[in-house]
Amino acid sequence: MTVYKEAGVNILSTDNLIKEITPLCSKTKRPGKMGKIGNFAGLFDLKMCRYKDPILVTSSDGIGTKTILGVSQNRLEGLGFDLVGMCLNDIVCHGAEPLFFLDYFAASKIERNSFVKIIKSISVACRENNCLLIGGETAEMPGVYKKKDLDLAGFCVGAVEREKILPKVNKILPNDVIIGLPSSGFHSNGYSLIRKVIEEQNISLIDKPPFRSEDKSLAITLLKPTKLYYNLIAKIIKFIDVKGIAHITGGGLTGNLPRIISKKLSIELNSKNLPDNDLFSWFKNISRLTNQEMLSTFNCGIGMALIISKKDLKKAKNFFDKNKEEFFIIGRTIKNTRNGENCKII
Repeated sequence: MTVYKEAGVNILSTDNLIKEITPLCSKTKRPGKMGKIGNFAGLFDLKMCRYKDPILVTSSDGIGTKTILGVSQNRLEGLGFDLVGMCLNDIVCHGAEPLFFLDYFAASKIERNSFVKIIKSISVACRENNCLLIGGETAEMPGVYKKKDLDLAGFCVGAVEREKILPKVNKILPNDVIIGLPSSGFHSNGYSLIRKVIEEQNISLIDKPPFRSEDKSLAITLLKPTKLYYNLIAKIIKFIDVKGIAHITGGGLTGNLPRIISKKLSIELNSKNLPDNDLFSWFKNISRLTNQEMLSTFNCGIGMALIISKKDLKKAKNFFDKNKEEFFIIGRTIKNTRNGENCKII
């Protein structure tokens, strides 16, 4: 063990950290929980969830170079929410409820404070979304990562009744309405470009944002955690006949909305109906990106989009008003044009 430690890997220290975060994992509870942290694998009893004809839904994702920004500013508390959000929001698009989550934490050297902060935030995000934190992997890899570098990945499993799987591609018709749900910011996409622009223009991260904001620093704004939509979506799909859901991540609105419709249809995106968001307006200005480039790279203020029938629009408005949730009517589905354009911006 001493020889391995001299090579840069401290097994005893890592084992002690696992023991320290075990209570955090144990706080995540839901029907189906079995076993304990420290087993060779996680166990889950699907029968306890009382599904009739369940289909498992899985997603694996990371948060890219947002970790670099978080480490540089010593603001790690939100990264766990980012990681859980990127995975859970994906399975929600198929109508699934989350069952359990696993994380992967890798670094040149596992530092206790950073590790505990991130695992704690993963645990809280899971608890708030009725999801078990069932296990994971912690790896020290000197030589692969530089000093203070860390990498995060997540894996989520959910379930949905076969008859309720989304999207209902064959039921999405021309002139269906696209409703956008607001994001909390950039979420976890585009940070390589964001960091590049900020570095090239020597923009301070510790000063107040150069646009209207209550945040004390630009770093706080840029590191706002990804919004998790499961609890809201679970209510919506019980009240409204939702035909499809798109998680707006890498590829932006123009890249993700077409993924849930047939090739016979296109998306007509009304960019004028997107949120009036000072953060995205500021970044578009300093980066000199075109409107098309912004819409194909970032969520532009919309983190999740729903497709519903036009006849259900009034019902949807009533739902959002009653629940005091903000929403935007950002477009509609149209017949595909001969040029094969799958997303038309107006």
